[in-house]
Amino acid sequence: MSAPQGWYDAGTPGRQRWWDGVQWTAHERTAPPTAPSMGWYQVPGTADIRWWDGVIWTPYRVRKGKPRPDALAVEPPAVGLVLGIVFFILAMLQLLAAVITQSPGNFALPVVLMSIAVIWILGAAHTRAVRRLPAPQSAAVVDASVQPLPGEVDGPDAGWYPVTGQASRWWTGSRWTWYLGTRFGPRPGHAGPRGYLTSMIVGWCVVGIAVVGLVVAVAGSIMEQSLVTGFMIVFGIIFAVLFGGLGAFALLLTRARRNAMLLPTTPPPLR
Repeated sequence: MSAPQGWYDAGTPGRQRWWDGVQWTAHERTAPPTAPSMGWYQVPGTADIRWWDGVIWTPYRVRKGKPRPDALAVEPPAVGLVLGIVFFILAMLQLLAAVITQSPGNFALPVVLMSIAVIWILGAAHTRAVRRLPAPQSAAVVDASVQPLPGEVDGPDAGWYPVTGQASRWWTGSRWTWYLGTRFGPRPGHAGPRGYLTSMIVGWCVVGIAVVGLVVAVAGSIMEQSLVTGFMIVFGIIFAVLFGGLGAFALLLTRARRNAMLLPTTPPPLR
């Protein structure tokens, strides 16, 4: 059975010849460039070693001998831009309210919201700039600190296995790797343990603020009633409910993402 018509290797490096389905023709062309396979590469013109997912550069690089995300890593950039705009609008609304009330204390929240907006927008701009860097031009970097890579096989049943509802992890056949399969492509997860610890600490700190708010509300309720104690009760309850909910959400979300942030302790189920 004859091969279908199309461009095939002409036998000369970098050249292709047209096969019409029956015989070779005289038409040749330069073979289209192929993108390097995923891996760690040196960014052209810099000393950075960055993760290339096979299509684009990602906001992950090797720093101090360890793969880590950039400080302003936001994926996809559009999400960071949208969140930046949302927080900017909230900051403007809070600033307007502060100007109307002329209360010095009300100017603190707009500053916080504007700072968050700037961080999101800078993160989006940084990730977009990283994606626009020129493609790798050198061989992939081979280093023990980044291995095993996704695709490496040293036993049966190697492959991607789901670890959360939105992420999978590469199993080499004998051990788990730090690489996660996400909707954006394969991503290094070496910073997962640090992120897990940070998220747990932040979550419990937020819960601690909620407890302080509850204590203030209780103290206000048992003190002699006045305008001050009334404010203590109201704002204490608000702080307890708001920060209690945020803390619980952060802790539950971190717990749900445990297997995406930490290496599983057991092998995947047999296929």
